[in-house]
Amino acid sequence: MNRGIKFWGTRRFAPSAVAVVLVLMGTSVVAGASTRSAHVTYGKTLACEVTDTGGINDKSFNASAYLGLQEAAKVSPNISQSVISTPSTGTESNYDSEIASFVSEKCDIIITVGFLMSDATWNAAVNNPSIHFAQVDNGDTSPGNDGIAIAPFTGTAPGNNILGLTYETQQDAFLGGYEAAAYAALKNPKAPKVATYGGEQFSSVTDYMDGFYDGVQYFNSKMKKNVQVLGWNEKTQKGTFIGSFSDTATARADSVAFLGQGATTIFPVAGNDGLGTTSAVRTWNAAHKLKANVEWVDTDGCVSDAADCNLFLNSVTKGVTASVKAAVLDQASGTFAGGDYIGTLANGGAAFVQDPESAMAKQLPKSVISAVATITKGIESGSIKVPVGG
Repeated sequence: MNRGIKFWGTRRFAPSAVAVVLVLMGTSVVAGASTRSAHVTYGKTLACEVTDTGGINDKSFNASAYLGLQEAAKVSPNISQSVISTPSTGTESNYDSEIASFVSEKCDIIITVGFLMSDATWNAAVNNPSIHFAQVDNGDTSPGNDGIAIAPFTGTAPGNNILGLTYETQQDAFLGGYEAAAYAALKNPKAPKVATYGGEQFSSVTDYMDGFYDGVQYFNSKMKKNVQVLGWNEKTQKGTFIGSFSDTATARADSVAFLGQGATTIFPVAGNDGLGTTSAVRTWNAAHKLKANVEWVDTDGCVSDAADCNLFLNSVTKGVTASVKAAVLDQASGTFAGGDYIGTLANGGAAFVQDPESAMAKQLPKSVISAVATITKGIESGSIKVPVGG
């Protein structure tokens, strides 16, 4: 079924035809499986992925990375895959042993998912310079926070075997904050409130929350409103965090508290925890006249959690699938290079998804949709800045 989904600022492609602009080591490389597979030779490649504690079915970045692995394997029979899903109770020692097992299996490229895996990934890359690594939500520099003496990345061995996959998600989260504020001002004009919370407090989470917060403030300044943000204060960098990405019960309880305070939109930046929010909102809407909604994170909510599509105002996503796929294909074609991929609204690595079939999205006035399109152009051009970090 053609759902008519639109990515603001980018063209919508089928998964097998995704084109991603990779900015690596100061150069721009376009990786598009639909065009390159016809003339590129792919060597025998074992691509391996270690998920974070949310697991491979988290409906968020772990699942997105796994899809990227699957999409790459479809391009050539020479590409095979293997995955280890870290248990919800996993720690850094799990990451070390899981990566080590893939090293012993002689994987050609190892994909690690999540900020918490930065130490383990870096250490493994330093000790195994012949193996290539790509890490989602991490740059290509030494994390330097585990007490192990490792020289900073210099662009030479062993650092050139690491590709950092990072995303400026504050950009599309800004759009989400603007829309959430517009909905709140429309539906609850006397006391408009929105909310956000995170799984754990590190930059790949708080960048989303900062952008959401800034989008609300931008709406307030342009429309002369006073929509309040619950769960996060960008200036103080303090807010609500679950403490994991697999505790839907706590996420549900926190979401119920936000709803009780008057929030009409909740933006969970917490992977699988977001299912606790959808559960809370579904129950709330069945018993209250003032309806609330959810903004999904990392992936298109109406695809990842189709049963809750009518609850989603929008989805604030990152191009994990396409960037992982491109990294594996680069490995298989012999063009892998260390460095950083930086996903933005302009290159499609960060994307704001408006799902027209969602009952909540249908309630947005055309003026709001038009404003979001204009703001998107401003962010892409650089005329609208979206800072992070307070």
